[in-house]
Amino acid sequence: MNDPGLDEPIADHAEGVENEKRDEKDAAEEDEQAFLEPALWWFASTAFPLAAGTFGPMASAFSICALAVHWREEIPPGKAEADGVDLPDPKC
Repeated sequence: MNDPGLDEPIADHAEGVENEKRDEKDAAEEDEQAFLEPALWWFASTAFPLAAGTFGPMASAFSICALAVHWREEIPPGKAEADGVDLPDPKC
């Protein structure tokens, strides 16, 4: 605007509008964060321990099975995997 004396009031009003928009955006982000926070707490306090409680014993079972069963085998040249010969564990 080229009207004398109107530059400052227009700039003040534009700054006020920009501040209102910024405040609305910040409020929307705070609302979204408040909405998601209980779900994050549920995941951290319930779902993660349930998964760890499920897969931890399974890992232990696989470890015990690996100790109790000969899992190494030698496959002769020209033979299939089903024809492999079991190898005992090495002795130190």
